[in-house]
Amino acid sequence: MNPGTKVSPTLDLSVRTAGGVTIAELTGEVDIASVPALRERFLRLLRPGSSRLVIDLSNVSFCDASGLAVLVGTGRRARLLGGFLRLAAVSPQVGRVLHLAGLLRSFAIFPTVQAAATGPRPGEARKAGMAAASVPAARALPGPAGRHSGPPLVAADAGELRPAVAALLAGADTWHYADPGRRFTPALRAMAAPATAPTTLPWIRRPDPCCPPSPTRRQSPQPQPA
Repeated sequence: MNPGTKVSPTLDLSVRTAGGVTIAELTGEVDIASVPALRERFLRLLRPGSSRLVIDLSNVSFCDASGLAVLVGTGRRARLLGGFLRLAAVSPQVGRVLHLAGLLRSFAIFPTVQAAATGPRPGEARKAGMAAASVPAARALPGPAGRHSGPPLVAADAGELRPAVAALLAGADTWHYADPGRRFTPALRAMAAPATAPTTLPWIRRPDPCCPPSPTRRQSPQPQPA
């Protein structure tokens, strides 16, 4: 088993092999800051002849939408190479996020790493059943989707949001797998664009400061015919 390596300041990854299956154990938080490095690590683990991957999520305390996108992309890559991706021992925090995103049926989810590494390839119906049975606590888990153990979270302003959105759009695998229909790309690109000064609305004419408008003349009432 490889000693845990730092993917980001808040995420560790350890890898081992058992019976021809690669088992990757994540510990910490899977968020937009750790996603680029994590995606590269997963891509290096998947190669022809070694494309069966189990991800142990028992020690993941936080996961956001970008983390889910990496899991979706990794699963697609594994299938293209003739292998599979299986999620094992999903923590309640990750299970809740999977449930809210409607992705429970998109993954083969097993209650333990041993079951994921040695179990038969599940069919679609079996996969859906295992997903529903393996994370029952996640559906009823109250409160937020995960506990953030890093620095205190501070709401971002517009200036901080734009580079974050731009970084998400720059990760082609991450965003394209999260939004295959490209429905949200125009809106996100608009959010990532630099702020510009508001322009004058086309139907409002601004007076020229050099040539002030002449006062409006009052028209005298026309005499009414007798």
